[in-house]
Amino acid sequence: MGNARYNDATWNAYVHATTTGKTRDQIFAQGEIHPDLDPARIKLREAVDSSANPETTPIILAADETGSMGVLAETIIRGSLGTIMRELYARKPVSDPQILCAGVGDVYADEAPLQVTQFEAAADVLGEQVKKIWLEGRGGGNDGESYPIVWLFAAHKTVCDAFRKRNRKGYIFTIGDEQPHTTPISHSRLMRFTGIELQDVDARTALEYASKNWYVFHLIVKPVQNQPVVDTWRKLLGERAIVVDNIENLAAGIVSTIQVIEGHNPYPGWTGQDLVVAQSVVSQLALRP
Repeated sequence: MGNARYNDATWNAYVHATTTGKTRDQIFAQGEIHPDLDPARIKLREAVDSSANPETTPIILAADETGSMGVLAETIIRGSLGTIMRELYARKPVSDPQILCAGVGDVYADEAPLQVTQFEAAADVLGEQVKKIWLEGRGGGNDGESYPIVWLFAAHKTVCDAFRKRNRKGYIFTIGDEQPHTTPISHSRLMRFTGIELQDVDARTALEYASKNWYVFHLIVKPVQNQPVVDTWRKLLGERAIVVDNIENLAAGIVSTIQVIEGHNPYPGWTGQDLVVAQSVVSQLALRP
């Protein structure tokens, strides 16, 4: 997929037509998992080079869609997605970005704990797929969500020319307010929800699988008060567990993170709270890969 490039005017027109005067439930009207986004039905998701995007860089944005975190999907489609693409094109920390969006939940409580779009470069095309995500809104109230299932999908069900041709890694950003489950994802649940044939997999093992080809980050937003969210993530990811205080500034957090990892100065061009977020990212990413 991704035989197109981002166009700011097209994206702005799409957002206006899609979201103006509409509630979250009207934008995300899906009442069950859409077959196009069901990982168990998907053989592979591909980020491959084309004449429009000759040196693709795959980026996965996986937003927690449980409970109050349904606001993440709304924030992404109303503005963050366009800002991310526009700033990546303008700042050029990576070449030819292609984004896959995912909704992630809880394998112990949800019917659809992972939903995945295609990799796309045209944000309006991706936006149409994001609208198919079912905001199931459950979660289990069981001290965690199943963020590592995203890493397993990335490791076992993606094919990207960045890895195959250029020995370049992609980027994974999971985003949410809870800690990852400490119990492994069982073989039966992994097969049911992704079609991936593995024995029980804990978070650290899932991270090892993904880290071969991906820089893995988690953005912590509004951490729940009854869990050691930040401490748990930092033990797992170290400095790549990044606290972003304001959901509205997620785009600045994501783009600035990529700029830091690629050796770029993230400060120029950001203002207000976006600049504050860029400064915070730099302070948290003390080391480079």
